[in-house]
Amino acid sequence: METSFLIIFTFLFLQRFGTSRNTMISTSSNVTCIERERLSLLVFKQTLTDRFNLLSTWTGVEGCEWQGVGCDSRNRHVVKLDLRASTSLKTDANLLQGELSPSLQNLKHLLYLDLSMNGFSGNIPEFLGSFEHLKYLNLSCSGLGGVVPHHLGNLSRLQYLDLRNSFVLDQIHYDNHRTGSRFVKFSKVSIMDGLGWVSSLSSLRHLDLSGVTIGKHIDWFHPVNMLPSLLTLNLAYSDIDIPSIKFVNFTSLNSLDLSGNGISSTIPIWLSNLTGLMHLNLYSNDFHGKIPDFLGTFRELASIDLSSNSLNASIPDMLCNLSSLVHLQLSRNMFSGPIPANLGLLSRIEDLYLYNNQLSGNIPMSLGQLSKLKNLDLSDNSLVGVLSETHFTKLNNLSYLALKSNPLALNFSTQWIPPFQLQMFFASSCNIGPHFPNWLQTQTNLQRLDLSNSSIRDSLPKWFENILSRISELDLSYNQISGKLPRFHGNSSNQILKMNSNKFDGSLATFPSNVKYLDLSHNLLSGHIPQTDGTMNPNLGIL
Repeated sequence: METSFLIIFTFLFLQRFGTSRNTMISTSSNVTCIERERLSLLVFKQTLTDRFNLLSTWTGVEGCEWQGVGCDSRNRHVVKLDLRASTSLKTDANLLQGELSPSLQNLKHLLYLDLSMNGFSGNIPEFLGSFEHLKYLNLSCSGLGGVVPHHLGNLSRLQYLDLRNSFVLDQIHYDNHRTGSRFVKFSKVSIMDGLGWVSSLSSLRHLDLSGVTIGKHIDWFHPVNMLPSLLTLNLAYSDIDIPSIKFVNFTSLNSLDLSGNGISSTIPIWLSNLTGLMHLNLYSNDFHGKIPDFLGTFRELASIDLSSNSLNASIPDMLCNLSSLVHLQLSRNMFSGPIPANLGLLSRIEDLYLYNNQLSGNIPMSLGQLSKLKNLDLSDNSLVGVLSETHFTKLNNLSYLALKSNPLALNFSTQWIPPFQLQMFFASSCNIGPHFPNWLQTQTNLQRLDLSNSSIRDSLPKWFENILSRISELDLSYNQISGKLPRFHGNSSNQILKMNSNKFDGSLATFPSNVKYLDLSHNLLSGHIPQTDGTMNPNLGIL
């Protein structure tokens, strides 16, 4: 949501300030920067460590042509400074480092300032509150720390404020095939004397304080409630609580993130005022009780994440009336009862995560109508019955399917050709046997496969070697698979191979060269162990 809002904001920013009579941002050689402002930028540059010469263009007299600098073409003032680094968590190659020079405050006409994703040091400077024309301020993951200065409340024209001190990687696969979010926090940023200054930012549309320590004793709600134009509110991992009130003023809100705060409450009634909400994230709290019916009336909702809470009762049928819903994450709760029979009404759903609950009953046939579904995880429930070809009729886009730890039976004809191409399939402790599933030979993109403890009493078909070379993680353990081991190709992708507790016989084949984990124990194998001295298998860690 933050990315899409940024794109929209930038478009509106350029439309408003790039073509108006009063302000035209330019990097043209026809525009010469105000000398005092050019010198101030050079002083700012001198205080930084720029190991990769990201500011190499900052030479000469044409300051308006420098990387990241934008000027008003009419009065030559610097109005934009965009030094956001395009970096990842794995490298600091693009980071600017050092403290922010007070010389920046000479850029009195700034409208847009982005210093995010860098490695600056020191505290967030108070002088940032002196940019009275500023409309956009992004210091997210910039390295700046300390107490957020209340001087930012002087920025009465500010529309976008991002002080996010965290980075959340969404929808990564980890820990036994689970999907969720991983939270990474940077230097400590905190709120000391409350958030009263926020109420002065009457034009604010985007507020992100994720990872900024606010504290449960701080009243964040009432200052934020005085921002009627607010569209995005992100307070993830900020150590906050929520009030028990019924009404709010920020009814224009379309994105709300309160994840990772340990909030112990029922889902608050004041959410019912946010009828235009498109994104709701309450992940990793202690919300309990049921999902309120009013959520099923929010027609614009595209994303709901209520995972890792203590919600119980059944999943309400009304959720399936949300025709705009693309992402639904309800995992790691205590939901019971059946999956709603009208599931097929979610015509736009792409991600459906219901794992690790107490769901029971049959999987509804309407599942097969979800033609846009990409990721489906129903693992670790008590779902029963038979999954047939009808359940997958229109699932052309499915790439991730997890059914593990359910007493489900999978019943497909030997001639069935699925409409999808899976990359990951997890069906441990389901009833797949006795025969090895013939339809898997059509899955040429398969990368991870877990059929452990799935009642297979068969030998591996000849075609299995055709898909084996692409599989990085394979688990066929705790079945009764007999016959010879498959031939492992030397250049295969195999990294984890668990084929233990079966009835494989004969001699051991040569291991794949890049295998890291290999378990063939509790079989009927004989003969010599192939070479494992580190030359043929340099990555092997566990045998």
